[in-house]
Amino acid sequence: MSRKPYLISRRLWAGVLATAVIGALTGCRTVTTAPADTRLAGQWSLDKAASDDASAKVVAAINTAQQRLRRRNAERYGMGSDSPSSQSGNNGASGAEGPDESFDTPGDRYGNPGMLGPDFRTLRARLQQALLTPASLHLEVQGELVRITSDQLPPREYHLGERISRIDEYGTSVIDPRWSHGGFVLRSSYTSHASRTESYEAPATGLLTVTQQISDPTVGKIAVRSVYRRN
Repeated sequence: MSRKPYLISRRLWAGVLATAVIGALTGCRTVTTAPADTRLAGQWSLDKAASDDASAKVVAAINTAQQRLRRRNAERYGMGSDSPSSQSGNNGASGAEGPDESFDTPGDRYGNPGMLGPDFRTLRARLQQALLTPASLHLEVQGELVRITSDQLPPREYHLGERISRIDEYGTSVIDPRWSHGGFVLRSSYTSHASRTESYEAPATGLLTVTQQISDPTVGKIAVRSVYRRN
């Protein structure tokens, strides 16, 4: 039997595969300069009425995570909202101070440890600080350099195509800056397995939208949208 059909088939599939790989690489190409029509540069002031309340969103996410943990503990260990200590404010059925079940403190005055679980109090403070919305922003765009200044703090500089490491209020991360669909995007990967995305978009003249989203291993996703107007 002739092997020509087999060889032709192999060559055909090789050509198709090569075309697909080239197409994928072209589609994933990193943009290293700002779009010519970007409107991000300038001085911006927060429109509080049109923006999300970051603190309220964090509190809601923390409360949901705590309730989920209590339900899980109730199913596994018979502990939860129906337990005597929970019904009397963590003070037991008689009102005396009992074992801590708040998940926020290390234990009670008798030395009994608190329930094992996340430190929600510390996590809430860290998330609120990380998602704090600046009252003012100053953005500079110069080719492959983007400089962001928040509330008169020292500016943060990002070079496109250059990944950088940073330690902030939420932890240690590696940041990947890029342009996407006309907007500037910062993608951060944390050593805690959390991730964070900040996007800066100016869809209309005189208007800037900043969207921050954190995916936290404990509480899940929190997205905060802030609207700024040009000064």
